[in-house]
Amino acid sequence: MNDLPPPAQPDESSGERVNALTEIAAIAAGLDGWYERLGRQFGTLSRPQRRMLRLLSSDTLVRVSDLSEQLGVTTAGTTRMLDKLESLGYAARSRMDQHDQRQVYVTLTPEGAVALHQAEDVFLERVQSLLDKLSSTERATLAHLLQAISER
Repeated sequence: MNDLPPPAQPDESSGERVNALTEIAAIAAGLDGWYERLGRQFGTLSRPQRRMLRLLSSDTLVRVSDLSEQLGVTTAGTTRMLDKLESLGYAARSRMDQHDQRQVYVTLTPEGAVALHQAEDVFLERVQSLLDKLSSTERATLAHLLQAISER
């Protein structure tokens, strides 16, 4: 009697794997192209600054360490970006607990909210100009696929 399990059967033939890899490479190239065409600057904000201000625009208190984690940037990198945003008057740092000075919170200033709004307008205009080349069905399909990716 043989107690060994039967050999595993491959789910995909090598041809199907090559096709899947080709599709993935095409998607990756398309995303890279999209990313480049959107640009690096949105009004007065760079792409990373816009991302940071978007995180600060929530109603919750945000710690510097939380920003670092959500942006995928080191604390030192986050601090440098905050220094720049603070010098522009777009963000403000504060400490809530007098006993624990290590916890630094960041808030969006009214000037930062204006800069973010302007940056969002520029971003949306660029997205719209790229999407104008698609049919309404293609746009709906893209919206559905991006939502599905975001939810998983």
